[in-house]
Amino acid sequence: MSISLIGLITIALAALSAIRSSTMALTILCCASLLSASYAIALGGANITPGHIAVLFFGLAVIIREEPVSYMTSSMVKGRPGIYLVALGIWALVSSFLLPRLFAGQFMVFPLNSPYSSILEQPLRPVGSNFNQAVFFLAGPIVFALVSSIARSPQMLRRVAMAVIIASILNLIFVLADNITYYLGVSSMLDFLRNGDYSQLFSHKIMGIKRVTGTFPEASAFASTSVMLFAFNFRLWRGGVRPEITGLVALFTFIAIIFSFSSTGYGAMMVYLSLAYAGVVSGLERRSSVDLQARIHRSIFVSMAPAVAFIGAILIAVKPDLLDPVFAIFDTSIGSKLQSDSGVERSSWNVAGLGVFIETMGLGAGTGSVRTSSFVVSILANLGLIGALLFGVFFFKLFRSKPEMSSPFADHEMKQYAAAARAAVFTGLVGASVASASVSLNSLVYVFAGIACSSVFYRKRMFTPQSQHQTGPAGTLAMS
Repeated sequence: MSISLIGLITIALAALSAIRSSTMALTILCCASLLSASYAIALGGANITPGHIAVLFFGLAVIIREEPVSYMTSSMVKGRPGIYLVALGIWALVSSFLLPRLFAGQFMVFPLNSPYSSILEQPLRPVGSNFNQAVFFLAGPIVFALVSSIARSPQMLRRVAMAVIIASILNLIFVLADNITYYLGVSSMLDFLRNGDYSQLFSHKIMGIKRVTGTFPEASAFASTSVMLFAFNFRLWRGGVRPEITGLVALFTFIAIIFSFSSTGYGAMMVYLSLAYAGVVSGLERRSSVDLQARIHRSIFVSMAPAVAFIGAILIAVKPDLLDPVFAIFDTSIGSKLQSDSGVERSSWNVAGLGVFIETMGLGAGTGSVRTSSFVVSILANLGLIGALLFGVFFFKLFRSKPEMSSPFADHEMKQYAAAARAAVFTGLVGASVASASVSLNSLVYVFAGIACSSVFYRKRMFTPQSQHQTGPAGTLAMS
């Protein structure tokens, strides 16, 4: 076992935050989730990331506070989203042990951890990644329950959302450091953040411009996470929540994603912005808020599309070849991607993953058994139809049921936090569906899901027996 420098820093900060407050521990977790190119502890063949270390201390910070269990279970009772996530976690653990042994040697798979320099097909067999990935997967439901539990009042929900905003700002600082060190020729200064034993593709260029990677091993991984942070901050800006911060964060994150030249980032961002624009134009979003600042920001958003189109038409009429570099970038990052060696290889992973799903009669090969390049295919190949159904119901409940709409504690700001969290989860799912090697999503996905299902939204006001015959201050409402 070995502990890296970033591991020591993470442990020190996470331990301090656990002593101070649960929201500070959550802030450390959100920030540590950005360090995907790092390992904190090397344990056998498994690299434990700073994000997973932070989950442990975040859990400790919540548990040592008062009344954690009752709030943790508020989103996990029958009919609520969390109960399906619990069932999914149990199935992920059971399948990781049972299915690789049941189907051992019966067909070929692309493994998650290959002993070779390149990823080659091998006969299915129980491997260390089955247990590792199951444990990493369980971190998601745990984070969901913990975040939901600490957001048990409007003040706490506000602090939870601020933890994500701080992580969004730190992500931009990492982007700045990544580019400055690269162009100054001192990229080695960030080697302590890029110590993972996998390819670190931070020096690729497109048309002479460095692809933004931040603290991620590649541009695609950076874009997959950053689009969630963009969606969260942009939705808060549209809702008029901390617009002086969220607006700037959304703008600079948008620019960073553009310069990542990632088809994953472009696709997820275009899908989200298209649906968001349609929601505003159709009036669906207007019905959820009467806030003046929110109406102003929505009007700005609606007017942006025709304004950009008008200005673009004028510029193209004056200089017809103005869009040639833009088309070249999109052709390189999206159009030619499937024909590249990387695109062909990733497509073969998905074809093989679907084949595993069919050969196992829909059971899957077990958590951590099969590498794919799509979260959807990964669920089918590893967790089978059972996992796909449980995940599907969880996300359906998450997007369909909106407890904040009937909560007596949810004012305009609280509703915007929940809506922004759902937007971030949706955008993250789109990105993961395009490029994700395993069933384990970034912890930030579950942080956002926990915000959307905050325990404050499930609390109710009720009168005490004495207050039923009292009026005025003596008849104060009690909270269950």
